[in-house]
Amino acid sequence: MDKTKLLSIGTLSKLTGVHIKSLRYYDKIGILPPAYVDPDTKYRYYSFSQLHVVDAIQLCVDLDIPLKQFPEFAGSENREIYFGKLLARGTELANAKIQSIQDRLNFLHQVQEELLRTQRIQRGEGERVFLLPEKNCLVRPYSGAQNTVEYYRALNQLFEQLEQEELKPGYDCGLLMISKRGQTSRYIFLDVDTGKESREDLPGWMKLPASRYVFAQSSKSDIMKALQLFLDLFAPDRDTIVMEVEAISAVNDTSAPLFELRCSVPDKYPRQMRSEDATTIL
Repeated sequence: MDKTKLLSIGTLSKLTGVHIKSLRYYDKIGILPPAYVDPDTKYRYYSFSQLHVVDAIQLCVDLDIPLKQFPEFAGSENREIYFGKLLARGTELANAKIQSIQDRLNFLHQVQEELLRTQRIQRGEGERVFLLPEKNCLVRPYSGAQNTVEYYRALNQLFEQLEQEELKPGYDCGLLMISKRGQTSRYIFLDVDTGKESREDLPGWMKLPASRYVFAQSSKSDIMKALQLFLDLFAPDRDTIVMEVEAISAVNDTSAPLFELRCSVPDKYPRQMRSEDATTIL
């Protein structure tokens, strides 16, 4: 073998900017075998054409394409590189990553809005009633409190159901109470992000309509407090929805979480909040 027409692994590393350890790893997983291995020294040597193979491998790395998929973009013995197919796959992955980042930004924006709203309620500023959009939820009958073993076990079952259906969780989860004609039903609920898709076929599926809610805060999980706190909002001639979730605050005390009660209100309920209307149950 005329090694003068080949590149040592060190030279290949310098020409491509790829570390020698990475080149050895590419050999190990079978996507860049050396053109020649000296039987005496065991040194690896590569052909000039393999420079293009290294470029293609690095493109996979840059595009987050798993290297185990590299053979899909290379012909027999890596003599042909299908750059068109490679770029198309990279574009698909990049768009998916952009969407994932946008979803995270939307989530962070929602959390920030919740934090600002909670702070305004605590200070007794602005409106005491907020409009919440329609929610798609999975629910299970549950009559206990949050932060118990039973609560987390039931919530985990809802997450497992969501995973089985390949759906994404939304922002909210917690306790739910619905009062109809003086009769109350209690559940644990998990907000579901379905986009425009409707999944009313799922067991436990419930759609909560867009509505205006009044808010209060409590140092203890007890959704039944709503019957006393919002007594004027429970009437036989209207349905009332109550949610209890963990409140978001700038500094969360994990040993003593704060809970937020939300109670749906009729259209004529006063919107403005005075300082004495900011309710915290101690």
